[in-house]
Amino acid sequence: MAERETVEKVRQEIVRFRELLSIMRVRLEAGEREYARLFTGTASEDNQTLKVKDLQWKLAEQMIDSDDTRPLSAAVLRMRFECHELDRAFEELHDNIMSEEIEE
Repeated sequence: MAERETVEKVRQEIVRFRELLSIMRVRLEAGEREYARLFTGTASEDNQTLKVKDLQWKLAEQMIDSDDTRPLSAAVLRMRFECHELDRAFEELHDNIMSEEIEE
């Protein structure tokens, strides 16, 4: 039977994994909201009637016509940062798990 201390360390890693998944879900939902906000400048009837591809096309045309892709760029940059932070957190957790396996 494993020592209680070892079991507790692994349990804490399991808890951290769950926490990271929850954070990832929240950040993904925030990204989805940012994506939806990109379409706030389009006509509401278009949002109701157009297929997604056509709506995206119309938004792209508006961005090109106004020479302003900053909202898209900002949304992508935020998600890039969020993903990078999560990647580092998962990497750290994985490294901790692997270092404990080596020690045993």
